[in-house]
Amino acid sequence: MSQVIIYQNNEGAAVIMSPAPGLIASDLAAVLPKDTRHFLMDVSALPSVGVAQMNVDFDLQTVMVKPPNLEAEKDRALSTARGIALDVRRQIATSASPERALSWVLKAVYGAVWQVNEAAANPLLASLSATAQAGFQLEADITGEDPVSVRDRSLEKAGLFFQANQLVEGMERLAEDRIPVATTIAELDTITTQLRALETQTLTKLAQITS
Repeated sequence: MSQVIIYQNNEGAAVIMSPAPGLIASDLAAVLPKDTRHFLMDVSALPSVGVAQMNVDFDLQTVMVKPPNLEAEKDRALSTARGIALDVRRQIATSASPERALSWVLKAVYGAVWQVNEAAANPLLASLSATAQAGFQLEADITGEDPVSVRDRSLEKAGLFFQANQLVEGMERLAEDRIPVATTIAELDTITTQLRALETQTLTKLAQITS
């Protein structure tokens, strides 16, 4: 079975040395300086990580993978969370041209005024409500639809757009509030799982918007 030699260099660090073809690991031991701490290990038993990520015990002649560094994992998790949020925001931003997005905002504002005034007449909203009705009627005359249906669909789309953006806001706040205070890797994994679930919800709403 193929083996490697693990020895301790002058700085006290562990070094892994593999024999050249045709040689065996025990041959390497003969060329090490006298009293060099070392031992042989089967390649199959060696963890599949770099030596910097290994804890080598020369007394017990064991090699273990170092436990994850919590602070480094926090940084990685926060970077992942921000990457997810940025990616979703980009998808939301590209779901419509800036001109179309502006149109949605205007339709949502005027549509909401009309809907509120329709439910309970308000003299302060009467003028804006009339403008909204006239505007939606213009679109409906072209498409052959009912202006109320056009309005309600616009409000529904605006609501989905708002909710998608708020999910992204929630994702970032969840990450920024909880990741820095996590005390275990398991907590970080739980937070990441929650973020992935929120990402799925957001993309589902985005699909509804674009359809």
